Amino acid sequence: MSNTAVVLGGSGFIGSHLLRLLAGNGRHGRIVSLDIAEPRERLDGVEYHLADLRDPIPDGFGNAGATLYNLVALRNFPGHPFQDYYETNVVSVQRAIDFAERIGALEMVFTSTMSVYGPGEDPKVESSPLRPVNPYGHSKRIGEALNAGWLARDPRRRLVTCRPAVIFGYRDDGNFTRLARLLERGMFVFVGRRDTIKSSGYVGDLVRSFLFALDSGQREVVYNFAYPKSYTIADVVDAFRAVANFAPARATVPLPLLNMAAIPFEVANAVGLRNPVHRDRIRKLYESTNIVPRWLVDHGFEFETDLRSALAEWQAQSPGGRFV
Repeated sequence: MSNTAVVLGGSGFIGSHLLRLLAGNGRHGRIVSLDIAEPRERLDGVEYHLADLRDPIPDGFGNAGATLYNLVALRNFPGHPFQDYYETNVVSVQRAIDFAERIGALEMVFTSTMSVYGPGEDPKVESSPLRPVNPYGHSKRIGEALNAGWLARDPRRRLVTCRPAVIFGYRDDGNFTRLARLLERGMFVFVGRRDTIKSSGYVGDLVRSFLFALDSGQREVVYNFAYPKSYTIADVVDAFRAVANFAPARATVPLPLLNMAAIPFEVANAVGLRNPVHRDRIRKLYESTNIVPRWLVDHGFEFETDLRSALAEWQAQSPGGRFV
């Protein structure tokens, strides 16, 4: 029997896809999912447990030689008080490390983020400087450092750190889902320009890349995850149009004008009238995120999808074909 898999954050978007992959490939003899939220589905062969991963993790959920997949993240920025990112993204890493050391886990996969690099037009490879500009990126950078300490304390341990770009797929409820809703309603406009690079990748390829990195035999792997092609926001919109037959998005609105229009919405947020409009979110649509998956390409990882085929697969999985 193979070792135990402990998936921290198994009820989340990425976690649910990883559990489906692990439950179907026989890689682990025992699969444990821990999350503060109830799972959206329950798979045969997976043990589901509710747990706040900011608290100590009971030893009974793992055993010596286990593989930990730490997918815990408070990721939407803006959207939460700054301290919440550190409380979730840093404290949960330390809890995972404490748990791993107590039970004798030897492998860990950690999902970091492209936000550790900060935005910019220049391509970001794994050796690029880390210059996070928001609390999400900062908190994940601290998590990477804590995990590096865990790795250094025992030569038998192995660590995989993945820095994903924008990830999309069934039950995403993130950037691509919001984009699909705007395109569906004919309300999408380009923010300032159409050539903004928006590195992205499909969740199915992402979870396969975790196992690919583990199977590389390297004691430590740090890798970016995104399609090798640098898709622009116009490419993404065109792919949605081709798959879902959305109407074309023609308007390009200057960034300063959108920033002024966002101010009343931010005031409404401040008094408790929640809405998704914020200048920081608008700026993210204007700034490029140019993430290069150099390690994956150099080591022969094969993406099973491209942008258009992944959107088609996502649409086929979604009730009513509405990219949910």
